[in-house]
Amino acid sequence: MDAATAVGAILRAINDQTVVRPYGDGLLVDLPLTYGDGDAVRVLVEPMGSGYRVSDRAVAATAASMAGVNLELGRPAEAFAEAVRGASLNGINSAPGELATFGDSEDLGRLVLDVAQASMRVDQLRWLAVRQSYIRFTDRVTQRVQTWAGDREIRRNATVPLRSGRSRTVTLSVSNNDRAAYVQAVAIRDREHAVEHCYYVFDLSKIPRENRISALDGHQGDWSSEVVNELSEVSDVEFFADPISLERRLDYLVPPPQKTLA
Repeated sequence: MDAATAVGAILRAINDQTVVRPYGDGLLVDLPLTYGDGDAVRVLVEPMGSGYRVSDRAVAATAASMAGVNLELGRPAEAFAEAVRGASLNGINSAPGELATFGDSEDLGRLVLDVAQASMRVDQLRWLAVRQSYIRFTDRVTQRVQTWAGDREIRRNATVPLRSGRSRTVTLSVSNNDRAAYVQAVAIRDREHAVEHCYYVFDLSKIPRENRISALDGHQGDWSSEVVNELSEVSDVEFFADPISLERRLDYLVPPPQKTLA
C-alpha cells in the first residue's frame, strides 16, 4: 500500500465515524473518540456573529464533579486551566466547567478538535477522585433493579419491537410469566441525547405505554418540566434519587412470583 492509499484509508475511516446532526441553530458533532467510560466525545457547534462557537457543554467537568473531583481547587483546578491553555481555547461566553472557543468558519475543523482534545484531558481528571470511580448510570440502574428483583427475570439491553417492524434496545426488562416492564435509564451527564433516545424508542414502541418506564437520574428538580412532560407522554417517569419509586412501579407491573407452601 502506497502512502496516498494509506492516507485515503485513514481519512475515510475518520470521516465515516464522524456524525453531524442539526441541533437548534447549530450542530452536534459526534467524533470517533471516547471518554474514559466509553461514551462518545460530542461537541456543540453554534453560529455566532461572523464565526462559530464550539463547546463541550461541560460534559467532562460534570463527570469529574460527579466522581468527586473539585475543579476549583488545587491540582484539579491547575490541570483544568492547563487543558484550556494547551488547546488555546478562548473560553467565549463559557459557563463554569464548560470548554468553549470561537473562531472563523475556515478554522472550524481545528476548533472542534481543540475542544474535543481539551474535554478528553479534563475527563481524565476523574481518576484523581479518592472515592470509587464513576459508574455509568445504566449500570447503577441495572444493579439496583437486580438487587430488588429476586426470582424475576432481568434482561439487559432488552429488545423492544417498533411499529415499523424494526427493533431497538432499552436498558433492561423485568419479567415474570406473562408480565413485563421495560426500563430506559436517562442519564444527567448527556441529558439531551439520553432524553431524545428514550423518547424515540418508547414513542415508536409496540410495548403498551403503561409497561414503559423512563428512569431519570437524580431528583425531579434536576430536570425541566418540559422534559418530564415529554417523557410522560410515552412512559411512566421515575426519579432514581427516590429510594423506592422505581421498585414500587416495577412491583405493580411485574409482581413477584407467588411462593407455594410445602
